[in-house]
Amino acid sequence: MQVQGKDSALSSYVRYNSPLDCAIKTIKNEGIKGMFRGGLTTLLRESIGNAVFFTTYESSRYYMHSNLNHPQGQASKLLQDAGIGIITGGISGMAFWATVLPLDVAKTVIQTNPDAKSSRNPMLTLYSIYRRFGLRGCYAGLGPTLARAFPANAAAIVTLELIAKMLGVKRD
Repeated sequence: MQVQGKDSALSSYVRYNSPLDCAIKTIKNEGIKGMFRGGLTTLLRESIGNAVFFTTYESSRYYMHSNLNHPQGQASKLLQDAGIGIITGGISGMAFWATVLPLDVAKTVIQTNPDAKSSRNPMLTLYSIYRRFGLRGCYAGLGPTLARAFPANAAAIVTLELIAKMLGVKRD
């Protein structure tokens, strides 16, 4: 459903009227297996991406906490922690997407290919994209993705850290 409709770059043909219609037609045409098209690629993207995200986050958080002066007073400490969360969360989100965007591009191609018999191998799909479009094709959408990644992940990490503090979880 994501790539159909009048504003789609692929086609103005509308195959599905609703998410339920999409699921029913997918199961009818491809079986239950069709509901998981691109699942392996998603698993690879999330596994690799989260390893990069949390490695970047924990190491940059540790570095910042160990190299900044520790402020006196609860409000100053809270502000410093929020600032560290903004920076570390933002750069970690950007590191995630800079690392795994080619897998996300491959996942999208696999999931949106109208030929149900097409290859679902992410490495073959990436190789095909690279042959046709070069490295630029593998990183299609990098700018908007990184622009979204910084604030979204900064907000998520600041929220995580503040809730951990409210629950009394020690993170230092």
